[in-house]
Amino acid sequence: MNLPKAFKNKVKKGEFLRRHTTFGIGGEALGWYEPLDSRELSGFLKRLPKGTDVFAIGAGSNLLVRDGRISKIFIRFSKPFFRKIDISGVRVRAGAGVSLGALARALVDQGLTGHEFLSGIPGTLGGAVAMNAGARTVFDDSGTYREIKDIVEDVEVMDRRGRVRILGKDKIKFSYRHSSLGPLFILAASLKLRRGSVAQGRKMIARIQRERRTRQELSYPSAGSFFRNPRGGDSAGRLIDLCGLKGARVGCACVSSKHANFILNKGGATCDDVMKLMEIIRKTVYNRYKIRLHPEVKIVG
Repeated sequence: MNLPKAFKNKVKKGEFLRRHTTFGIGGEALGWYEPLDSRELSGFLKRLPKGTDVFAIGAGSNLLVRDGRISKIFIRFSKPFFRKIDISGVRVRAGAGVSLGALARALVDQGLTGHEFLSGIPGTLGGAVAMNAGARTVFDDSGTYREIKDIVEDVEVMDRRGRVRILGKDKIKFSYRHSSLGPLFILAASLKLRRGSVAQGRKMIARIQRERRTRQELSYPSAGSFFRNPRGGDSAGRLIDLCGLKGARVGCACVSSKHANFILNKGGATCDDVMKLMEIIRKTVYNRYKIRLHPEVKIVG
């Protein structure tokens, strides 16, 4: 790996990615880099040899990383510069490395509302914006579903040549579990919220967290909901359940008996185990319902 001289001691070689994903799965990275701030990151990207593959990683909560050697430099926004939260009235600017749970709690304490759904999503703000993360605020038929696009005003990004710009919401294409920001590094985002009750906000966050513990599978490592919900309003979990696939297993990868859209790492699962189980699920659901399920998790490597 030919790195610029100034960065040779800043990039770790041979970092095991299983330590950095909620699945507990992933091979050895070509390099692991945690920039101090956006200026350092810009200098790093400008000096990288042409053709070097880089990948931004947040909390690793929506990733399935392949086994073996991964020929990428993984960049994580973990330093204090990327975890700042600045509040001005009902507008908030937060760094890409802020965890969604910490962000929601901080904003509630400031009497802001409209963001509470974020507390039920594991991950960081940067990752949430990149994939237009969303969640319900009430877990029944009357529940309100919200996505990060509903509160984003603009996003500060850096391209692969180290150039920074701010994109207004109107310049970003958001759709279900997707945004047009994929080729860019997200540095920070500005959110527009509303004034609300601190007590009511805390109550909503507590309810979301309680429902998450009750309904979702949190006993073993996973990447959360594995498949996107198909168009038409049905849920991937319901279809997988109807196919009798709860408990289905390949190696140490297993479909949760609690929530059928969770694939679990029961201890030592490999990416290959998960991929084989994924294909069994997709084939079974398609053969029975003629519906193609697509992964929500990003497969890397």
